[in-house]
Amino acid sequence: MRLSRGLTNAIAILMLIIVVLVISIPMITFFTNTQQTGTEKLALVNNYIFLKNLQVKQVEYGHPAIYYANSSIEFYYTNGTFVPPTNLTIVKILYLQGGVWLNLSYHYPITINAFTNLTLPSYVQGKPIIIVTSLGNVFFLTPKSSIGPYSTSAKGGLVIAAEIAEPNGPIGVATNVTTNINGPYKNYTTPIAFPNQTGTFVVKAPEYVFYERPNGSIVTGVFHNWILGGQVTANSTTSSSISVSLTGGTATLTANYTPITDYVNLEVQSFNGENVNILIDGNRYTVTGTQNINVLAGYVNITILTNQFYINSTNIHKHYMLVKSVYNGKSYTADSYIIFVNPFSSSSNILDLVFENDYSLYKVNIYYGVYTNKYGVAAPPNVTKITPYLGNPGSNSGLFELNSTEYTYNNPYWIRNGTYVIGYVGTVYTNGTYVIDNFPIVINCFYVSFNDSPPQSYSALDWLQYVTYVNGTPYTQPNITIDSPLTIEVYYAWTTGYTSL
Repeated sequence: MRLSRGLTNAIAILMLIIVVLVISIPMITFFTNTQQTGTEKLALVNNYIFLKNLQVKQVEYGHPAIYYANSSIEFYYTNGTFVPPTNLTIVKILYLQGGVWLNLSYHYPITINAFTNLTLPSYVQGKPIIIVTSLGNVFFLTPKSSIGPYSTSAKGGLVIAAEIAEPNGPIGVATNVTTNINGPYKNYTTPIAFPNQTGTFVVKAPEYVFYERPNGSIVTGVFHNWILGGQVTANSTTSSSISVSLTGGTATLTANYTPITDYVNLEVQSFNGENVNILIDGNRYTVTGTQNINVLAGYVNITILTNQFYINSTNIHKHYMLVKSVYNGKSYTADSYIIFVNPFSSSSNILDLVFENDYSLYKVNIYYGVYTNKYGVAAPPNVTKITPYLGNPGSNSGLFELNSTEYTYNNPYWIRNGTYVIGYVGTVYTNGTYVIDNFPIVINCFYVSFNDSPPQSYSALDWLQYVTYVNGTPYTQPNITIDSPLTIEVYYAWTTGYTSL
């Protein structure tokens, strides 16, 4: 009895241990996983915070610096300590309108990894803006302000910029200036900033610059003067190439341009007799042959909308493709480009749109029939009679091939010029149905006589290609060149008879 009670207690203790293990092991696993997940989430949060703060530092150090030039937002990499260049991903741009921040429609996200000039629509120009990045950073700018080494609150330095003096306010433009500020002459894209320094150097600005509006029209500026700001002197302000002296303080050099308002004649030459649609400075024109169009002198934005067309006749469709545009001796192969029309040129301004016939489609009629021998019946030659003789096969399961493309018989096709491999697929099967006095008659068999011997009966006959004619002439080559309208006739001959079992 005591042994039984002791055994019972041992079993109870063992069961209690098992229950404790069953409950405790999942709980330990749960708390361990929860702690591990929390650690991972904390690591992700810390990594995000690090990247967000790093992005702010990168912009502040000019990688990239952001300059709001009133008509555009310009991003430029000025600090080479970040290698390789880091990306700045923009998910939203806001502008202030009547005390309310409105979203600017753009193709988001915008990835910045090199110098970029984002053109702003006219209704945004002159208003404060906010740039929101993918890491949640918010950069606030007002017109003519910047974030980065070019900020007006920086510790000195030289900024070279360019602008067109529009009636509603200056428009900042990106253009190339040449300077030897760092020794050899190099080209730089405005706006460009240089660290605080002293000395004398040369700056050369181009004679013409341009700005493209969102609607496709272009404002061209001709150089007027330099605007000097801060601790800088120059030997001239009216020449596009000047000698500049710095004394170590903050300085600005702005190339000021006057918009060109003179109109000139642009003669557009196109394919005679065909309508070609073209956009010139955002305006749509339809040119047939030659047309004179008044455009603002300077840079002109060209977009060819009609870059291909067909000229059709009864049996030929000729395809023409725009291969190039030629202006002032220079060829443009793209459909959209910008040309420069000199406002002071005495020669004709001719834009030639060159179209060439790159391929043609020819009408090809493809027929089939039954080849007959001298006895007037279907081949083979030793067949002297088939009853009933159907003339042409009754149902068509045969196909004609050109370069493995299948064509059904008794139809016209438009086929591109070129050399093709001829092929024949399937058979033309006689189904035993023929017509007498406009009434279809169904028969069960065909009677075939060989060399005038007693006929043999077949329940069906098969026909295979026997001879091909092209424009009425027998054709035996495996390839055919299509460079004109053709009529192809494929004649079939009986080869096999079938008898029901």
